[in-house]
Amino acid sequence: MLLLVASSAFAYGPFVGPGAIDLTGGDSNVAGGDGTIWSSSINQPTGTGVYDPFLRVQNGGSEEGFNTDYGTPLPPLDDKAGIWTHSVQWNTLTTVTVEGNDYYVFQLDANEEQSGDRSLISLDELQIYSDSNGSRSDLNGLSALYDLDNGTDRTVFIETALKPGSGTDDLTVYIPTSFFSTVSGTDYMYFYCQFGLSDANTGLETGATFEEWRALQGGGNDVPEPSTLVLLGSGLLGLMGVRSRKK
Repeated sequence: MLLLVASSAFAYGPFVGPGAIDLTGGDSNVAGGDGTIWSSSINQPTGTGVYDPFLRVQNGGSEEGFNTDYGTPLPPLDDKAGIWTHSVQWNTLTTVTVEGNDYYVFQLDANEEQSGDRSLISLDELQIYSDSNGSRSDLNGLSALYDLDNGTDRTVFIETALKPGSGTDDLTVYIPTSFFSTVSGTDYMYFYCQFGLSDANTGLETGATFEEWRALQGGGNDVPEPSTLVLLGSGLLGLMGVRSRKK
């Protein structure tokens, strides 16, 4: 059983504001204000051979990309070609159920420099789309089913020094499946992200290293469970149970 604690602000660390989701202060679980739950308190192994990413992006300053099977002549945007970037069908995703609400679970393994303040980065854009074609070279013509900035300009602040290198995950996000009620199980999920745009804050740009995402998929994965959820702005206080199922 997990404790739900209510609060009246989005952030409780150094990054504050109506759209700040601050995970830089250590183990924390924060509600995004749109039904999502953001956590830096999940600990699962992520190294090569363990972490099975569907999207890897890499660039200095800022970086963006989306998962796709398109790889020739070059992958789109800042995608890294290879086994790390590929399509994902909706019917492969496993859900986590919290108080009757189902969530898809995505985890980020950030591999930023650890010298000085270079370990801080910002996640500025996160959008999820669906299409019957898993090999798109762009997302033109698609409408986002989930958008981090829908209605509020949200930014997620991440301290990669809390879990340095590629050995552990740095962020876990729970996104309600209700955003995706219209998708077909055999269609493909497109997961677009952009890091490093919050350059007004020193150290939040990305270095020349890579970030990669994985999803909770199949029946064999351990279900990540946040130890204490701080559901900000929800007005809820109570107990919560977590179980998993496959869609």
